[in-house]
Amino acid sequence: MKIHFLGTGEAADSQRRNTSILIETDGHHHLLDCGFTSAQAYLSRTDSDLLETIWISHFHGDHFFGIPQLILHFYLQEREMPLLFLAGSANLHETIEAVMELAYPGLTAKLSFQLRYHQVEQDSAMTCNGLSWQCAPTDHSQEAYGLRLDTRSQAIYYSGDGRPTSRCTGLMQGCDLVIHEAYSLKRGHSSHFSLEECLALSRNSTIGKLALVHLHQATREAVRSAKDQLPDHDSTRILIPEDGDELQL
Repeated sequence: MKIHFLGTGEAADSQRRNTSILIETDGHHHLLDCGFTSAQAYLSRTDSDLLETIWISHFHGDHFFGIPQLILHFYLQEREMPLLFLAGSANLHETIEAVMELAYPGLTAKLSFQLRYHQVEQDSAMTCNGLSWQCAPTDHSQEAYGLRLDTRSQAIYYSGDGRPTSRCTGLMQGCDLVIHEAYSLKRGHSSHFSLEECLALSRNSTIGKLALVHLHQATREAVRSAKDQLPDHDSTRILIPEDGDELQL
């Protein structure tokens, strides 16, 4: 499994793209979130037409407003392969159709490829496009979901936004990689997790690697100016990736 950090920033980060992760495994390509600035990063790839699946963690603009640009590109390239959208939210279909109509009225009716939609049930895993998908709700300012992806031999967890619920931490256990938002430096934010809490999570979980994304700029600056590097805890390696970084599991 290869992980491409297309973007690692939060909604208003002026130096980084919105957090968006490309997963490549066994010839399948999956995009986790696609915000305002994410589509350009993805479309700059020479293999961009191979995308099969897009996961939307929640409907804040920095997590899905790049979708119209992606679909417009595929339309202009006369794509034929279906594109599947997955989310924990039941109103996935209606929301994507609405944002497409707002951005490019009438475009969806002209597409040469099919847009498919499927809600991932919270209490059971579904197998799709070479991966097992399972989600759990996070504690965020709107309905949002964390996601666990499994192959036959590896597993990752992607938080999207929000504080993890007990069901989320259950999905993280045993993962080779957890990609988690760490917006603030210290605990106390009502709808986001913190660097402090992520480090505590690594001490109390069976996680191979913990990659921290969606950091507020002040949080990044505090980490950068710290005298000591972020400590690894037990068997967990702590990473703060930058845009364009890649990780082979």
